[in-house]
Amino acid sequence: MKKLKILFLLSVLIFVFSSCEMDLYPDSAIPEKEALHTIDDCDDWVVGIYSAFKNSALYSGDMVLLQDIQADLACAALRTNSGIYTNFYQWNIKSTTSDISGVYNGLYTIISRCNFFFDYKDQVESNLKTTVDKENFKKRLGEVYFARALAFSELIRIFCEPMTSANANTENMGISLATTYSDDVPMVKRSTLLESYNQVISDLKQAEENLPASRTAADSPYFSLGSVYALQARVYLNMGMGDLVCDKNNEYLKKSVEAAGKVIKTGAYTLSDAVNNAYQIGSAVYTDYQMMWLYDQSDEIIWKIAMTPDSYGGTIGKYLLGYNTVNYSPQYHFSEAILGLYDENDKRAAAFCSQIKDAYGDNVYIITKYPGNPDLNGGATPKFINMPKPFRLSEVYLNRAEAYYWLNDDENAQKDLSSLKRKRISGFGSVSASGDDLLKEIKNERIRELYMEGFRLSDLKRWRDPVKREKQLYSIDGSINNQLNVKYTDARYRFTTWPIPKHEIEATNGLVVGNASNY
Repeated sequence: MKKLKILFLLSVLIFVFSSCEMDLYPDSAIPEKEALHTIDDCDDWVVGIYSAFKNSALYSGDMVLLQDIQADLACAALRTNSGIYTNFYQWNIKSTTSDISGVYNGLYTIISRCNFFFDYKDQVESNLKTTVDKENFKKRLGEVYFARALAFSELIRIFCEPMTSANANTENMGISLATTYSDDVPMVKRSTLLESYNQVISDLKQAEENLPASRTAADSPYFSLGSVYALQARVYLNMGMGDLVCDKNNEYLKKSVEAAGKVIKTGAYTLSDAVNNAYQIGSAVYTDYQMMWLYDQSDEIIWKIAMTPDSYGGTIGKYLLGYNTVNYSPQYHFSEAILGLYDENDKRAAAFCSQIKDAYGDNVYIITKYPGNPDLNGGATPKFINMPKPFRLSEVYLNRAEAYYWLNDDENAQKDLSSLKRKRISGFGSVSASGDDLLKEIKNERIRELYMEGFRLSDLKRWRDPVKREKQLYSIDGSINNQLNVKYTDARYRFTTWPIPKHEIEATNGLVVGNASNY
């Protein structure tokens, strides 16, 4: 497809920039090479990059929900499910599935915007005159490097197999590393996994060198050094534990621990307290943890995707609650097997799950993690808008705990788990499990803490654990529904890595090859 060569004025540029063919120059358009000249142009373009993360195919919708629904965190409602997402729930996944294309294209749209910035950044930099403008440009450069690193890393996580010592340098196992917008560059075939990860690491290094150190939790709508280190911790963990072998000399895992430590040591972020009430709004009282999920406010948030009542992405709670101001008709129920993993004193269970009567009078467990921010919803009918939080301090602790485990350092893994659980469970003391029991506890804590945040399928994939659901009342019955059991040795397990969209393979005349799930 021919790249866009005409750039509309700012309002269009930010919100509807896409690939298309155009025959005429509209009166309100400017040539591509003139789009980025000044620091103001640069600022506007970066706003457009941030805006691209609102895409409902990404963090505020499909990319999060589809992976967890495909896994084991929810069960399709027996009488209120209307077929929403059931192709993923029942593992009927194809390379022509529009939801997969939406995620793939959404991430590459971000990358394309970043690459355009990089292609023309020199002409902006040459026009900078003041120290203030130069510092602002440096900050914007760091933000764009981080945005591209994040998009690349998500493509690897979703569309690639876990990296091992055996496949790290195998051709076509990674992603297409498009690093320029210019249409005179030939189409990019898939790289190796190691090359793909190294590009992410390189971009993160550039982001680290350019982003200001002054940003704190109060600046959570913007990329920061905290988000850089949090992504480094996540990426290095995925690189280091692919062989599922405990090795105290694993350099990737050591770097994961180091990066996580940098986030924690900034002191800019603190784990939310789910135990003690801290806020009163009207007659209602809330813990800091509840405020994080209801009002999207907390010093635990490292980066959130900012939204307003007039500018938002997907409404992630809409299908989970199915509330029309009178009745609840949820598409999916909270898995009772997962609910059983929460201690009776664990305050997260009440924040994420409630038992109610649905529209048919059935007593069901609904997923309440995304209830809709009252400051964003507005109107008589709730929209269920919540700001996605792709990076939180709790995930950093969990990543470091797991890295410590694979480094044969049970003691420090126990300390990190204990730090998190004390903030979530009333009266919790400390974790004492070791060895295989400690790994099980790490896995279970990731379920409890990161429930319906889009991590579960990729977690199971990198652990080679089965995807298993248990039968429960008021959910669709059968071997592809609430009794699913896909083991690592099962041929269907290949679908834990999503297929490359068919249109991408066809558009490149086969230069971009598919995954095992494509065939």
